[in-house]
Amino acid sequence: MSRTAAEILEEARRLPPSEREWVAHGLLIESAEEIEPEWAAEVERRVAEADAGNASTCSWGELESRLRSRLAQ
Repeated sequence: MSRTAAEILEEARRLPPSEREWVAHGLLIESAEEIEPEWAAEVERRVAEADAGNASTCSWGELESRLRSRLAQ
């Protein structure tokens, strides 16, 4: 019997952080290969930028606030 995606996800959540990151990265890379090459390149660029610590980030609260402001205009 095969496991469900929910079971696999639950098992992955119990992994140490570095192993969870490895699994997530592997899934993203494989998924990126199934999309247009331009999007795959963009995903790779953004992952590399984040890994290098050069990505511009914000909290979910900040992002939500910005989006709500834009929608209110």
